[in-house]
Amino acid sequence: MIDISDLIVFKTVVEHKGVTRAAEALHRVPSNVTARLKKLESELNIDLFLRENNRLSVTSAGLRLLDYTDKILQLQKSAIAELTQAEPSGLLRLGSMESSAASRLPNILSRYHDKYPAVQIELMTAASMPLIERVLEGELDLVMTSDPPNDPRLSCTHCFDEELVLIMPLAWGEQEELPDTLTMVGYNKGCSYRDRLEKWLKSQDRTCERIIEIPSYYTMISCVIAGMGIGMVPRSLLALHKTGGLAFRPVETEIAHAQTYLVSRKDNPSSAISAFVECTLQA
Repeated sequence: MIDISDLIVFKTVVEHKGVTRAAEALHRVPSNVTARLKKLESELNIDLFLRENNRLSVTSAGLRLLDYTDKILQLQKSAIAELTQAEPSGLLRLGSMESSAASRLPNILSRYHDKYPAVQIELMTAASMPLIERVLEGELDLVMTSDPPNDPRLSCTHCFDEELVLIMPLAWGEQEELPDTLTMVGYNKGCSYRDRLEKWLKSQDRTCERIIEIPSYYTMISCVIAGMGIGMVPRSLLALHKTGGLAFRPVETEIAHAQTYLVSRKDNPSSAISAFVECTLQA
């Protein structure tokens, strides 16, 4: 089994470009540093350095190990912080679907801020898949999305069940059939609710001749009321709007039932993330 202290010695030698300077930085004698390097190479059965004229040059295998070493040491640091920190603090980069940000987040954020005032929150809204991509790229810590992918790098915690409904101008609701020519008023590509609307249209053997992408549910609902076309939103969102001039219809359960998840990277644990998940589940 590889000793983390050996990885620290290895990393220090690479960063200081030699055993002598690394030994000084680590407050060890050079012979001890050399012995730890040889022990590590023996355990891995690879050469981490090229040794020529009393000079060390890191090998390609050594560079790969250095990358893993950085990740291991970061995980160690995060684990120690998670287990020893009394209260969550620092920056929490949060993302959410706009509908959830409007209908679900206000009470959660208020509760979280009251309980953990040392945490600074940055919030951005976007469609589900762009949010997931930002989590995977390390740009966001935690996101509230629907239909997350089955990715082994992600931790997904179910938090809400939403009922999606088809919305349309009030006059259309009085008709048994929708107009022959339809326009979809929807969120941008990557939105899970837009994907569900497209699946519903396909199940009805219908297509939309035009798609108007609007990055705001408030604007989208207003456009539907104005007669522009159809959309699909959570029923919980409609409670926040004056829905005069708007009609809606239920759709099949497999389309309507949308689960919302809190999603983060498994290798990015923090007390701030854990506390936010706990506050959300208590909502």
